[in-house]
Amino acid sequence: MRRPLTALSAAFALALSLAPAVQGSAASTCAAPNGSQFRVSSRDLAAPSAQATCQARLALQKHAVVTAIAARPGISQLGKVLGMSLPEPSATLSASSSVKSNTTAVFQGVHIDLRGVTNVYQGLAAAGGEAQAAVDFNRWVSQQAMAPGLAPPAIPSSARAPWAQPSMPLAAAAPSSTAWTPLFSAVSAYTDYQGTSVHFTMSNYRLNDINTGGDWYLFATQLQTAPAYGGCNYSSCGPWTIQRNVRIPGPAPLSLADYGPTGTITSSTTGYTVGAGLSAGTDVGVGVSASYSQTWDQPSVVTYDQTSYATATAAWQENFGGPSYYWWPAGPTAPPSTSTSSFQSDQAAIFKAPEGISSFSLTSYGMSETQKDYNGHTCFLISFPFYTPYYCYNSTWTGVNLSVRMNVVPPVLSVSPAALSLSRGTSGTFSIQAVVPDSGQGMVWDVTNIPSWLTITSLSGSGAGSVTVTVARKTPIGSVAYLNFNTSPAFSAPSVEHGPIVVPVTALK
Repeated sequence: MRRPLTALSAAFALALSLAPAVQGSAASTCAAPNGSQFRVSSRDLAAPSAQATCQARLALQKHAVVTAIAARPGISQLGKVLGMSLPEPSATLSASSSVKSNTTAVFQGVHIDLRGVTNVYQGLAAAGGEAQAAVDFNRWVSQQAMAPGLAPPAIPSSARAPWAQPSMPLAAAAPSSTAWTPLFSAVSAYTDYQGTSVHFTMSNYRLNDINTGGDWYLFATQLQTAPAYGGCNYSSCGPWTIQRNVRIPGPAPLSLADYGPTGTITSSTTGYTVGAGLSAGTDVGVGVSASYSQTWDQPSVVTYDQTSYATATAAWQENFGGPSYYWWPAGPTAPPSTSTSSFQSDQAAIFKAPEGISSFSLTSYGMSETQKDYNGHTCFLISFPFYTPYYCYNSTWTGVNLSVRMNVVPPVLSVSPAALSLSRGTSGTFSIQAVVPDSGQGMVWDVTNIPSWLTITSLSGSGAGSVTVTVARKTPIGSVAYLNFNTSPAFSAPSVEHGPIVVPVTALK
């Protein structure tokens, strides 16, 4: 969602609304820290001080990236410091992993970009993978803080080659803000003992719908792997990516409305388009398109569509090419670049929820498995009367299951009081709430349909705010103004699904 210049001042107002949760003298003297990043110490993460809590919340509202590095997982700890209910990324080793390694470091970050979208990162590192995990985390922080208060620019599809570096998910272009309101974006990451990193990103949007038959939510995911490939020779080969899976199951009572990509994909270039079936003038406003598309290259990768409408689950399996081993002494042929370098694919699912649903939780899953062959040596195949030499290897596998859990609550636009009656020459105030609950995100709102006899202090704003209206002294008694309060773009909250909130102002003697 685009935010006007008034959004920055509104962000400070929203920050101040968090202040009462911080007790003690530190809260009263807390000043917003400078810089594009604010670090919460491991001590304050475990037992937050009033000063650190206050500064972290103000830093977040100033669009700084709030970070924490700890020896134990739990994005909820940082959420408690910030007073927010955050998406919950997680990572666990899969049962197929032949090498087990405990998590030694957790890298956490939260950032509210200039669009107002809350971005969350949680990276877990196994023993031996701390250095690469730190590099990936710092790249994410740099992307978020490329300029004060600015989100990273979208990367054109032409730049998103499967072997593109660095090993961080490349930003996907967001869908049209006139059709979809962004709610959250979260990254779950894991770096194994070899330095192989996997990132799974999910972004959530709500349709700015006008249809009384339901509400629609878009979940867009990106799965990115970057194996710590060390080459392929006579003694060892790998590690390389051998298989990946993505699942986006919709919880009851949600139903799957659309998804992509579809079918078995063997082509080098692929993509998806979802939302094209949502009609302008029926599901969204006239002249608005809810269509959302992504494209990418995936040579030597086969994608199998495993989606089930019956279970409301969008799912995909990706199989990768591996090395070719020839008869001795020809030597091995290395796996394709999509298996050995940074590769990212995209997925999306649109779910239909019952009209007016107040909240629900959805968890998406991304799995990646790598293989490494080592201790290459010559074996002999007995084929009487000859012995044919060929390659033999031992192998190890490393698999990780990533997930992102989001608590989804529709945006809120409310105006209080529901009406005002004012004597001529006097003023009254309306309080406005325009927020995505639990996210710290303020939504843009505006006021229209203002008659000449009524003046107003502000025609637009963002987040929590207020406007004061004044009735002119010579206004005819009994005059009524019907002020229209709406989101910008329109229909972004359930309360304005069928049009603006209309608030009457009556002139008295």
